[in-house]
Amino acid sequence: MKVSIYILTGFFCAVIESSILSFIPAEFLKPDVTMPFVIYNIFFLSPQAGLITSVAMGMIQEILSNAPDGSMIFTKMTIFIFALFFKNKLYINSKFSFSYICAGAVIAESFIYLVLSWLLRGESGKAENVLFFMLPNAIFTGFIAIFIFSFIGFLNTKYFVRE
Repeated sequence: MKVSIYILTGFFCAVIESSILSFIPAEFLKPDVTMPFVIYNIFFLSPQAGLITSVAMGMIQEILSNAPDGSMIFTKMTIFIFALFFKNKLYINSKFSFSYICAGAVIAESFIYLVLSWLLRGESGKAENVLFFMLPNAIFTGFIAIFIFSFIGFLNTKYFVRE
């Protein structure tokens, strides 16, 4: 039940991001709002929930973006594998540490996307664009992750805690 609510909320946030933020001309104001949901489900729920969330968020980003076919799903799945590896090595004790991990995941996802683009098409024409906006996007994603973490905490205490 939790996973489906988080995935639907992530879908809603991704649609809002792709529709509203597309009118803002500043490229650095385009965070990856699906990454906090992926990281949360991997670290706080089961690996199965993280896998389902990674595939679902990759698919919604695939639908809403003009990225090469399969690249967003591949990068989300790679982040899923990295997060599973680091799950027992990293400790999230606050919304700020969650924010740092989400920002780091966005940076890793950008590098994975660049390597994937270079390996599959042999092109690096847009690499400087991705590298230029990688850090502002990661910072803004980390900022948004603070609010998403608080919202998920609100959902957990309000609706998912059994008395």
